[in-house]
Amino acid sequence: MAIPNAFDSPLAARSAVGAALAAVIAVRAVRRRSLDASGGVAGFVVMAVHISCGYRYGALLLAFFFSSSKVTKIGEDHKRRIEENFKEGGQRNWIQVLANSTIATVLVVIFALMTGGQDQCMDSNGSKLITGIIGGIIGHYCCCNGDTWSSEIGVLSNEQPRLITSLKVRVLFHATRYIALHTNVSMCYLQS
Repeated sequence: MAIPNAFDSPLAARSAVGAALAAVIAVRAVRRRSLDASGGVAGFVVMAVHISCGYRYGALLLAFFFSSSKVTKIGEDHKRRIEENFKEGGQRNWIQVLANSTIATVLVVIFALMTGGQDQCMDSNGSKLITGIIGGIIGHYCCCNGDTWSSEIGVLSNEQPRLITSLKVRVLFHATRYIALHTNVSMCYLQS
């Protein structure tokens, strides 16, 4: 009777690739000031888990991270003048990393446990639950992108913000704007 080799499983191979790739990207992100040290550690863990559970989920996380990091750097001079807590390059900390990744991380782990580490596509004829989990992961990062991009680009506008529900102009204070954005993201999760 042969003893199965744990490193023959796709999950083990992806875990090794995930840890190596996550380490390289986390170090690079800290050096480029996209993340602070705590954000680099949290980012490493989140990215390693995503890649371990499926390359497509790692790619989705990286697409969000790289695009949002680029958008954050748009208009840095203007942001430096108007934001009290401006940080060069964005320098997200562990709280911000987990705020933008915890739900998707839980979903990718559930997906990997349910599928035994085997990659699957969205297929409502096969498993509605798996399809829902994959849709939840994609929807999560869509909401995070919308939140990040709108706050990073919106702060550059000289116009007062409009509520999309009524199209009325509302004066929002700095802190209120972030509360409103995070409330909107939470509502997106409830709707998906």
